[in-house]
Amino acid sequence: MTLLEGGSLIALVAIAMPLKYMADMPEAVSAVGPVHGILFLWTMAVLALTLYRRLLPLHHGAVVAIAAFIPFGGLFSHHLVKRRLAESN
Repeated sequence: MTLLEGGSLIALVAIAMPLKYMADMPEAVSAVGPVHGILFLWTMAVLALTLYRRLLPLHHGAVVAIAAFIPFGGLFSHHLVKRRLAESN
């Protein structure tokens, strides 16, 4: 989820925003912005479910939540979660 959400942020910042301001195409942000918002909310819901099921320690969940607000933080949190889940198996 963090990779999808991070990818949507990259699409928003690297593609949609330049199209809006350089090519006068605000429709790009109107299309990509809500998708990014939904993916962000979905990521937080998956994180909450993961914490509820105790598949991830609370402090790792906090790191993932904080990383979601930092551009490209999803890449770091994806690595953290992947490593943690591999250790638990």
